[in-house]
Amino acid sequence: MSEALSQEVAPFGIKVTMIEPGTFATDFASSAVFTAHRQDAYGPLYGALAEMGASSQAPGPEGVGGAILQIVDAEEPPLRVFFGEQPTRWIPGVYQQRLETWAQWAHVSKAAEGK
Repeated sequence: MSEALSQEVAPFGIKVTMIEPGTFATDFASSAVFTAHRQDAYGPLYGALAEMGASSQAPGPEGVGGAILQIVDAEEPPLRVFFGEQPTRWIPGVYQQRLETWAQWAHVSKAAEGK
């Protein structure tokens, strides 16, 4: 949706940037995750979040504000930007998988075009 939005508002000089953050040292995995009624079905997720918070050596979020201001002030800001180390490690594999899937299903796309 953000990519479509960026194309729709570009003629008006409006730029869109999707910020895709990795893990930062916040209280997300602990005190910020609150549920009034814990659901047993989500037990593995609760455990994974607790483990992630306990073992994480993630950087603090202090530099995020300055980085966002750099993007806002840029003449040509990027459509996407990754914050933190995690996305830069796993995003190339995600994109490679997408390219492979698109190639695998190209015949369906062509059939939809009537070719």
